[in-house]
Amino acid sequence: MRNIILAVFVVALFFAPNIQAQKVYSSNQIKLIFSNAPGISRGTENIASPMRFTAFFNYSTFLNVDLTKYLGVSIGLEIKNIGVILKDSAFSTKHRAYALGVPLYLRLGNMDKKWYFLAGAQYDYLFAYKEKVFVDDAKIKRHPYNSVRPFIPSVFIGFKAKSGASVSVHYMLQNFFTDDYRFKDPRDNHELPGYNNSQLLYFTIGFMGDVNRKKTKQSTPADDKREVYSRNH
Repeated sequence: MRNIILAVFVVALFFAPNIQAQKVYSSNQIKLIFSNAPGISRGTENIASPMRFTAFFNYSTFLNVDLTKYLGVSIGLEIKNIGVILKDSAFSTKHRAYALGVPLYLRLGNMDKKWYFLAGAQYDYLFAYKEKVFVDDAKIKRHPYNSVRPFIPSVFIGFKAKSGASVSVHYMLQNFFTDDYRFKDPRDNHELPGYNNSQLLYFTIGFMGDVNRKKTKQSTPADDKREVYSRNH
């Protein structure tokens, strides 16, 4: 992940001397998230992880710089609802946390026509964790402490169409659950082993719209001469 962030900064710094001639604008995005944990297990037992769907509350805002007609860089701030559904022989559980994230990515495509591929990385701060346990026709809601990692890095790739429609694939580089997390059986409150390989893989489908889009004009020698003339007269 450090290499990805470094690559984005190197590209941005390369174009920094000419930044006044670039397009700088903001954009907002709403999206649907589909997530699971394909490799998760508990001890030696493999756990099923059906796809989880969420539409609320997933919102992002970005600051974009078009470095050239075909290359751009963006940094954003987003909040999203992420989690996982798990099923084993005894329980069905739903685990959810809200995440405040800072994505940083490169865009490659046609900046004027507003379509591009993207690739980048981000850090998420997870909070407001909640789990639901379904057992014996009952639903139990819990908020156990120290269940998910507070900070998780991830990488992603995606595509945005001219219409504003967007798709992306994200993969967490660390486990969703902490090493100290233990699942408690609600029937007798005894602890079961924690989860292994709980990195989330999630897909998004969304819509992104520009808030403003203007190009800062770079002065030319002719402009400088006109300015000098106007000052002297």
